[in-house]
Amino acid sequence: MNFCRWLFCAFFFCSLSFSAAAKIYTTPILAEANELLQTSPEKSLQITERYLSQRRLSEQTETARVHVNDEADHTIRTPLNTVNAMQIKAQAHALLNQPERALTLIKQAIKMAQDNELEFTVLETQQIYAKIYWENLQNSALALQLLDSVDAAINQSEPLKLTKQVKVLQYDSILLRAVIESSVGTEEKAEKLFSKAKRLLANLDDSSALIHYQLTLGEHYLKYNHYDLALDRLLSGYWLAVEEDNKAQTAIANLGLATLFEQRKVFDKALEHATQAGEFFEHFKRTQPLAKTLALIASIYEQEGRFNLALVHYFNALDQESQLKHDGRSSQLYLNIARVYLQLYNYPKAEQYLQQARQMAKKTGNEILIAESLILEGKLQLAEGHVAKSISTLQSGLLAASRIGQLELQLHGEVILSQAFEQKGDYYNALLSQRRYEQLFARKQKTQMKSNVEVFKQQQRMMERSLMLEELERQQFESEKALHQQQQVSIFLISVLVVICIVLWRRHSMAKMLQNRLKRLRTEFYTHPRSGLRNLRMLNARLPDSLQQSSANFEQWHLGDIISEPLSDRLRFALVEIPFLKHIYLERGYQQGLEMERQLGAYFKNEVCKPARLYHFSDAMFLYIEPNSRLNSEPSQLADSIQQLIDGFIGERKIDNKVRIGMAEYPFLPRAYTAINDQELIDILLMAANRARLNSKQEAGSQWVHLSAIDAAPAASFASDNIRKACLQGINNGLVKVQASTALEFCWNNDHDFDN
Repeated sequence: MNFCRWLFCAFFFCSLSFSAAAKIYTTPILAEANELLQTSPEKSLQITERYLSQRRLSEQTETARVHVNDEADHTIRTPLNTVNAMQIKAQAHALLNQPERALTLIKQAIKMAQDNELEFTVLETQQIYAKIYWENLQNSALALQLLDSVDAAINQSEPLKLTKQVKVLQYDSILLRAVIESSVGTEEKAEKLFSKAKRLLANLDDSSALIHYQLTLGEHYLKYNHYDLALDRLLSGYWLAVEEDNKAQTAIANLGLATLFEQRKVFDKALEHATQAGEFFEHFKRTQPLAKTLALIASIYEQEGRFNLALVHYFNALDQESQLKHDGRSSQLYLNIARVYLQLYNYPKAEQYLQQARQMAKKTGNEILIAESLILEGKLQLAEGHVAKSISTLQSGLLAASRIGQLELQLHGEVILSQAFEQKGDYYNALLSQRRYEQLFARKQKTQMKSNVEVFKQQQRMMERSLMLEELERQQFESEKALHQQQQVSIFLISVLVVICIVLWRRHSMAKMLQNRLKRLRTEFYTHPRSGLRNLRMLNARLPDSLQQSSANFEQWHLGDIISEPLSDRLRFALVEIPFLKHIYLERGYQQGLEMERQLGAYFKNEVCKPARLYHFSDAMFLYIEPNSRLNSEPSQLADSIQQLIDGFIGERKIDNKVRIGMAEYPFLPRAYTAINDQELIDILLMAANRARLNSKQEAGSQWVHLSAIDAAPAASFASDNIRKACLQGINNGLVKVQASTALEFCWNNDHDFDN
C-alpha cells in the first residue's frame, strides 16, 4: 500500500544525491571529498572542514602568485575552490538530513561566488540550492522558482551558452524538473522533460550521467506502474553500473529493482537485490538508504508470511530512522509493525504500535498515514469483536482515503468493511460495500489496461526496430563481402592517392597560410585603426595593371570598391570634414578621444546602408559615396542628410556639430567617363572641402561647396598634369559650376597654382 509509494520517493531522493555528470576539481582534496559523497558523507564533511580550516583565503593581491584554478601553495585556497568546498559540505549535510546547515552553507557559497564574479559557479551553486530544497524540504514551488532563475541567467548570457559546463548545468536542471513533476503527479509533463533531458545527455558523453538517467527514468515508470518499461530502464542502468564498476550506483539500481520485484510479487529476486543493496549501505554506514532497504526487506518477509523475520527488519529500520529523526518514516514503520503483530494475533502489541503510529502521523500531518492507521485500527477492532466501532472507524478511514485519492487503501478498506457488515448481519450494506469495491477494482483495471496498451505499443516499436536491425545486419554482411573483393584494387589506388594527397595537402597548407596572411593584410590595409571604417590607403599606391580593364568599346578603372561599373552607375561623392574629431583629443584626452572616434565609426556602420558607402579618408575626413539616380537633385539635399547624420550621433553630447563638405559627381565630365581618374576626383573634392573650411571661418555653421562641370565641358580642358589648376581655369572659363551654402564671394587665389 502506502509503504511502496513511500519507498519509491525514498529511492528518488537517494538516486538524486549522485551527480549527473562528473565535475573536475583542480584540488585533489576536493576531488576525494566529492567522491566520498556517494559512499561516506561523514568523511566528506570532515575533509572539507579540514580543508577550509587549515588554509586561508587568498587575497586579491595574491592572484598573480596563485592561479584561480591552481593552488600551488598548500597554505591558501582560491575563491573558486572555497566555493567548491562549501558546495560539497552543504551536500554532505543534506545527505545527513541536516537541511538547515546545508541551506546556510549554500547561501554563503552563493554570496562568495557573486562577490568574486564567478558567473558559472553562482548558477551551479543556485542549482544545488534548489536540489536541497526539493530533496530535504519537499518544497517543489521554491525549487522550481530557483531553477527558473538559473535558466533565465543562462539564456541571458551568450558566452555561457557556448561552454560545455553550461550544457551539463542545463541537463541537471531539466532532469531535476522532470523528477519534481513526476513526484507531484504530472506524468505527461515529466515524460516530456525526460525526453528533453535525453537529447541533452547525448552531447555529454558521460557514462555516470547515463546510468543516473536510466535509473531515474526507471523509477518514474515504476511510480506510475509501467512495470515493463521500468524493468527495461532499471536493468540497463544496473548492467551499465556493473560494467563501469560503480558500486554506489549499482547499489541504487539494486534498490530500484528490489522495489520493482516486490511490487510484482517476485519475492526471491526482490530479496536478492535488496540484500545486495543493504550490504553496500551497511558497509559504508549510509544510514538513510540502509533504513529504506531494511524496510523493503521486512515488507518482502511480511508478504511471504515470515512475520518474525519481518519484525526483526522493521525494528532495525526503526532504529535507523530514529537516529535520523524522520517522524514520517518512523510513523510508517510503527504502522507496519502493528500490522505484523495483528497478523500474529498479538492484539495488545498491535494496538500499542498502532497508537504510536497514529500519534506521530497526526503530529506530522500526514493524511495518507492517518487514513491507513484508521483502516488498520478498524481491522484490529473487528478482530477483537468490536464490530460497531470497527464499522465507524473503517468508514472514517475510507472517507479520508477517498479525499486524498488513495485507491489501494480504499480497496483494502472496502473488503474489511464488507466483512464487518457481514459479521453484524447487515447484509445489504455488506453488499453495497462489496459493489463499491468492485467499482474501484474496475477503475484500477481500466488504468492498468491503459498502461498495458502503452507497454504493448512500446514493445511493438522495439520489435519493429529489432526486425529492421536484422535486415540492416544482412545488408551489411553483403556489403562487406562485396567490399572485400575490391580491397586489393583499392590498396594500390590508395597508395597512389596518398602520395598525391601529401602533395596536395602541402600545397593546400601553403595556400591557406598565404590566404590568411592576405586576409590579415587586407584587414589592416583597408580598415582605419581607430574608427574601424574602411579607408583609402590604396590611393597612395600605384594600381597594378591587373586592376585596370579595357576593351574595344570602353576603358574603365577601379579603386577597391569605390566605383562599380562606372559606365552604368552615376555616383555622388562628398568629402566630409568633421572638426570636433580634431579637438576631442586635446579637450578630453587620448582615451576619451579614442572611444569617441570608435563610437562614431560604429554609428556610421549602423546608419549608412547599402548601396551608399563611407570611407575614413584621413583623421577627421570621411568620403561618402551614394548612387546619383536623380541628376537634378540639389547638392543641399545631400548636405542636409549628412548634417542630420552627424546631429544624430552628437545627440545630447556637448560637441560642436559643424561639418565642412566638398561635393562632386562621377563622372565629373558627362561627355567623357575616363577623362578624370580616381586621384584627380579626390583632388577636386579636396578643393571643395578646403573652400568650405575657409567659408566656415567667415560665416558660422556648417558649410558645403559643390563643383560640377557643365554638360558641354570638353575633356581636353582637363587634360593637364595639375587637375587643381585645370579645375581653377575651368571655373574662370565658366566650364565648372560652383554651388555653396553661403553667398560669400569666392576667391580661390593662387593656392593651387603649382608653377609659383
